[in-house]
Amino acid sequence: MKTISYWKKVFSLLKEEQKVFLAMVVDHTIHSPGTTGAKLLVTENKEMMGTIGGGIMEYELVNRAQEILSNKNFIPEVHTLNHKKSGSGEQSGMICAGKQTNLYYVCEPEKDGKIVEEIVQVLSESQPAIFSISLEGLSLQKQKLDACDFQFSLTQDDNKWHYQEQLKNFNRIAIIGGGHCSLALSRVMKNLGYDVVAFDTRENISTLDQNNFADSIQIIDDYKKAASQINLPEKTDVVIMTTDVASDVCGLLGIFDKPFPFIGVMGSENKISEIKNRLKTEGISDNQLSRLTAPVGLPMVSNTPEEIAISVAAQLLQLRNGKSN
Repeated sequence: MKTISYWKKVFSLLKEEQKVFLAMVVDHTIHSPGTTGAKLLVTENKEMMGTIGGGIMEYELVNRAQEILSNKNFIPEVHTLNHKKSGSGEQSGMICAGKQTNLYYVCEPEKDGKIVEEIVQVLSESQPAIFSISLEGLSLQKQKLDACDFQFSLTQDDNKWHYQEQLKNFNRIAIIGGGHCSLALSRVMKNLGYDVVAFDTRENISTLDQNNFADSIQIIDDYKKAASQINLPEKTDVVIMTTDVASDVCGLLGIFDKPFPFIGVMGSENKISEIKNRLKTEGISDNQLSRLTAPVGLPMVSNTPEEIAISVAAQLLQLRNGKSN
């Protein structure tokens, strides 16, 4: 679920003068069904959107939300649950292992309407800003992204706590090439919550017309220019999947000077070998070539665009989760 969809729903409910119960996962360990950043909302008539992990934990929380919404004064809280049959701490009723910390907050039209409207505006304009929730309530702080190294942050001190979330999405992918594989990968990564930008040198191709999943489609006259047009390169994974070797090489020549955390190239072993040979003739060093993941994606028997997209997405998620845990 995209963050902007969540906050737009919250805002629409507040405009209808409804109170909204918000639940957010603000911390988690490996194997937890709820992951940091996941969100759920519940209305007074049990309308729901999103999830914080499902199961009996979420079922009981939705029921509790009705009681909370019926009360006038609810103090925001954080709640840590262990997903185990036994052990220290409070059990969630689930046995999948790990634990998660949830934050519960009631949004009210008069108190929070203006701030939620600002959150929606910031997300719509793709601007950097941090929203915070504490015992004092909900707040928003606009700032430059380079002043923020975190996506999510929970600090706790005795009975006080403070949650912050950078609204600018740190899960980002740039796809160089706009063909069938790019379309399939755009769809998968969008559904995984990534901001997606796709590049191509061709304007009138059907796969670009069908690509309603990319947040941005950029038509450029030279693939070398793609890298300079990618925002937040230090947060953006890049996958090269153009129509031919020469175009792949052009796309890669613009990539090596930027701090992209992942550079993947689609193709067979023979094609990858040819790409590397051409890059070397262009002065690309072995050290620079070592940054390439080629061929990109987990090994698959078939090579349909959909399966390639799944294999690439799985590899990116594997690497991302490996870094975060």
